[in-house]
Amino acid sequence: MLGTTVSHYRIIEKLGEGGMGVVYKAHDTKLDRTVALKFLPSYLGTDANEKERFHHEARAASTLLHANVAVMFEVNEHDGHLFLAMEYVEGQTLKKLVEQGEPLSIKKVLEMAIQICDGLAAAHEKGVVHRDIKSDNIMITPKGQAKVMDFGLAKIKGASKLTRAGSTLGTAAYMSPEQAQGEEVDQRSDLFSFGVVLYELLTGKLPFRGEHQSAMMYSLMNEDPQPIARFNQKVSPELERIVSKALAKDREERYQHGEDLLADLRRERKSIEYAKAGYTTISSSPQSAPSSKYKSKPLVIGIAALAVVAMGLYLLFAGRVQAVDSLAVLPFENVGGSAEQEYLADGVTESIINNLTRISSLRVVPRSTVFRFKGKDVDIQAIGSKLDVGVVLSGRITHRGQELDVQVDLIDIKRESQLWGNRYQSNAADVLTLQERITSDVSSKLGIGLSLEAREKLSRRATDNTQAFQLYLQGRYYWNKRTSVALDRAIDFFTKAIGLDSSYALAYAGLADCYAIQSQYSGIPTRVSIPLTQAAARRALELDNSLAEVHTSLAFSYYQDWNFQEAEREFKLAISLNPRYATAYHWYNILLARSGRIDEASAVIQKAQELDPYSPIITLNVGLIALNRGQGEEALRQFKKSIELDPSFAAGYTYAGLTNFRLKNYSEAGTQLEKSVELSGRSSEAVSFLGYFYAKQGRRTDTMKLLKEYEQRYQAGDGAAYNIARMYAGLGEKEKVFAWLEQD
Repeated sequence: MLGTTVSHYRIIEKLGEGGMGVVYKAHDTKLDRTVALKFLPSYLGTDANEKERFHHEARAASTLLHANVAVMFEVNEHDGHLFLAMEYVEGQTLKKLVEQGEPLSIKKVLEMAIQICDGLAAAHEKGVVHRDIKSDNIMITPKGQAKVMDFGLAKIKGASKLTRAGSTLGTAAYMSPEQAQGEEVDQRSDLFSFGVVLYELLTGKLPFRGEHQSAMMYSLMNEDPQPIARFNQKVSPELERIVSKALAKDREERYQHGEDLLADLRRERKSIEYAKAGYTTISSSPQSAPSSKYKSKPLVIGIAALAVVAMGLYLLFAGRVQAVDSLAVLPFENVGGSAEQEYLADGVTESIINNLTRISSLRVVPRSTVFRFKGKDVDIQAIGSKLDVGVVLSGRITHRGQELDVQVDLIDIKRESQLWGNRYQSNAADVLTLQERITSDVSSKLGIGLSLEAREKLSRRATDNTQAFQLYLQGRYYWNKRTSVALDRAIDFFTKAIGLDSSYALAYAGLADCYAIQSQYSGIPTRVSIPLTQAAARRALELDNSLAEVHTSLAFSYYQDWNFQEAEREFKLAISLNPRYATAYHWYNILLARSGRIDEASAVIQKAQELDPYSPIITLNVGLIALNRGQGEEALRQFKKSIELDPSFAAGYTYAGLTNFRLKNYSEAGTQLEKSVELSGRSSEAVSFLGYFYAKQGRRTDTMKLLKEYEQRYQAGDGAAYNIARMYAGLGEKEKVFAWLEQD
């Protein structure tokens, strides 16, 4: 087969061979990518039942799109042989990693286990059972990403049983008791096999062993595995309990769903991270019985334990402050870091703000307001008083290569004193845990009594992939810049984050946010941006329906598509999910104003300004309502105020210029419109308004220059036709106005 071409795949080398076929590395000549081709035994092409099972396998596997599951591209035939084209994954199998002999750290084992379990849980959710989970079927890429391979034994939940009665599929050392007996299996069988893999990772050995298959089966059915602690003393009682539960012989006593096992693994990882940082955690899970060496002198140990608990409670509550109801998180200072690392300081700040916003009893000043003070040498007391908050959180991140040194301080504004401060040391790759720890400590020190629901919200991770989290932070960093080039970079970062974690709802939300404003900042036609916004938003909501930000972006896309009824429904849903999300009110106001409901729009934008009084864009929209009411002078006052809030805010100059044009202040109007073009990086909207102004001033030559520039940009896919129509409207050329409007 080497060197031959099968369909549009050129075979490069043989990768492996097993009972279910031969696997080759190949080059996809159509899409110029490397793939893996799995050829099944020849009898599968002639046996109708086996061929049917193979096609069931293909349909089942093709539904799985997850960062920790190898993707199946297509099923095809060549010379009567069935084959699958699958994702080619570089790296080594988990089996080879274990056989290297060097013990894996508990942290490393948990990181891999969480990824594998996440992939399995996603497959089970779609009704697909693997039936051959083993360390040979799991690849680890050079970047540490786990990929579950070869759903060659997969079956669709509820489909007819395609194997012969009493036959077994799978690998003896890893199969569940019910699978060994030829019984019908479900997701719990995969979780048993995963328990075997986890035991193997922690000990370097298999839990059930025998010199031949019959002996292996006897061990599987009748013997309990040796305690993990016998081979690895670093394993905690909780982790041993997790493995034991996964390996329960009775499937009713086993984990019933992958999500339950995944949750326990994540809690154990967090417990280890906190313990390493000097924290103690209390587990609600039942623990194994204590070793006999700890059973002597129970009274002495009990008194000592009580003393430790009492001291811990004293330190905890002594460190608390009187409960507050308002907080501002100032942008963390980036000390000694390059401009490329600026996203890290901004991202940690924004993540802490977003996490604390989940506490309903706490008013947290929005990001857009606090970032006005970024890079400015200002007095914290003055900022706190201006923002009318009880407490201000400030921080600075010092970079030393890949190591981070973070100092965080809580300042009581009314008492003019520091309430609490702490220093954290972390690796840049573990920034996810860092921001979680800071959030947890701050909420504790603020003396906020959190409900169970609030605690769950604070502890809920959007992703477990730290690299994906860093890419998400970079995406948000560029999204907040609101320029065409920055939006392109943001889309790239969000897409890469999704590539690492396909269940990362916030990354899809970031994509939706980018596409939602592309027509304004990049000139992308709405016929292009609307479907992209809606696709990303719907995927985000499939993963997490509670994200007010996503409902807001989806609503805005409906508004752009003139579907006002659906838009209003989504805006109201977003506001009900997060009544303090200013952008939801801001964009809802735009819909109401466009619908002619000016009084309602005014009330909604006033609410947005109440939540975020220092936002330039919200202040600008207050001015637009005044302009709608014919209050030119008041509108101009609001537009100038938006410029005062942010002197680089291009849209403020745009609408100040247009309003001065309406008020016949032509010289000032021209200056402001030209400034908006400069500050926006010659954005589509700014250029079109300037061209319109030039046309109305009789400066046809200047307008035609801008039209030539813009029409070239439009042909290159950069711009919207209605912006060209606006300039022709200024020239009074109605036929061209309608011709360009029809382009969109």
